[in-house]
Amino acid sequence: MKNINIKNSWKLPFVFLTMVVLIASLSSCSEEFVDEPTDTSGVTDNIIFANRNNAQTFVNGILANYKGQYGSVDAGGIYAMYFARAVKGNDIIQGVSWYRFDYGHENREPNFRRTNFSWSFNYENVNFANTLIAGVENSPTLSESDKKEFIAKGKFFRGLHMFELLLEFCPNYNNDRSVERIPLYTEPTTLETVGGNPPVPMSVIYNQVIQDLEDAIADLPTSRPGKSFINKAVAQAVLTRVLSVTQDDWGKVSSLARAAYGGNATAAVQSSNWGNGFSDMQDQEWLWALFQNGSDETNFFWGHAAPMMDHLTLSYSASYIDPDFVEKFSTTDVRNLFFDIYGVSATEPWRQYITTKYAFTFSSDIPLIRKSEMVLFDAEAQYHLGNTEQAQNLLFALQSARDPNAVKSLKTGQDLLDEILLERKKEFYGEFGPQWFDAKRYNLPIIRGTKHRVRLTVPADSNLFFLKIPEDEIDLNDNYAGFNNE
Repeated sequence: MKNINIKNSWKLPFVFLTMVVLIASLSSCSEEFVDEPTDTSGVTDNIIFANRNNAQTFVNGILANYKGQYGSVDAGGIYAMYFARAVKGNDIIQGVSWYRFDYGHENREPNFRRTNFSWSFNYENVNFANTLIAGVENSPTLSESDKKEFIAKGKFFRGLHMFELLLEFCPNYNNDRSVERIPLYTEPTTLETVGGNPPVPMSVIYNQVIQDLEDAIADLPTSRPGKSFINKAVAQAVLTRVLSVTQDDWGKVSSLARAAYGGNATAAVQSSNWGNGFSDMQDQEWLWALFQNGSDETNFFWGHAAPMMDHLTLSYSASYIDPDFVEKFSTTDVRNLFFDIYGVSATEPWRQYITTKYAFTFSSDIPLIRKSEMVLFDAEAQYHLGNTEQAQNLLFALQSARDPNAVKSLKTGQDLLDEILLERKKEFYGEFGPQWFDAKRYNLPIIRGTKHRVRLTVPADSNLFFLKIPEDEIDLNDNYAGFNNE
């Protein structure tokens, strides 16, 4: 395992942070050009938040981070964190290439790059969000309506990235909500910031995340320049994910999911991406994605799913599919895109199947949230609410859109929930790690079959479901003195 030493970049001086964001964002994150700021002679907060265009440029810079290229291919933007989760399950078999340590569940030590990247990337964006909120609140020139919108955007980013930190560095929330592992930041950190905030109970951070996202939903617009930007529906979708973890209010999970996917499940799940390279964010079923055009807006060969999973184009060709998972798909399912192109011998059964779900190009858009996920969350919520038939109908809306020969499930109880979770694996393999996400929130094990390159079982509620706190944080933050970093 190659170690890297990523310092706490989220504690860098404010001026440097804003300069990085402004420079990075001038040509990023847009399918339609956003006007450049009217004054770029300096990077003080008075200039950055002087008008709507400048504030939007700051937001664009945050979004530009999501396609970042940092220290290595498997430690880039948000796509890298999601794909690392994807290979931790039992559906994907990762070859001896990038993400192999995530696949082996051996990438959680405090000085490893997965741990350092996930911490620095998310806290950096939390600090950007806090800088945005404070700068907008203190702006003497922004209109009140603009202030509401940009504060909502800041709260969305803070809520999203604190949620990602909870997933990455904390155990299952509902086993013990009082666990203290990570700090919460609601104010910008600057050069003068001394030390760091103390770790606080998960319940405190989840409450802040939920409040931030609720505030964002209230004030975010429904319109946006393109799907690489955020709007009300994106915030509703992220809060749906959060509440699927806390499991406090399944009625609200359903209502948020329906608002995000539009309320008509049959219409929401229709997609032309399957079998066509899974790369077009203009597909109506994609809710939020990272735009790429192959030139000034692309991360080239960096580690999102397409260059890992495409074996027919010059790329890493590193990901294979577990034969046991392949058997879960009917022959008429449009997602059944598995092929044996290598004719491997019995000595390498893990290389038997590849998938053509992704066709890699430099202009392949990267999905972050799709409407089908929200439909399945709605089905899951209906199951928990005791509305079995509604859960079955919502599940069938997706299944029948993917397979013309699908038969509506008549399962009930735990069997129905298991089928919903299996459908999540089938629909989102390679995207954001649904099995890891679901196993963590439901206290389930991850059990791999005998054909995996790395055979293992991750027990339910294992420490392998979260990363250790980075060594740099423990060294620099006195609040971690005596901390049990297991």
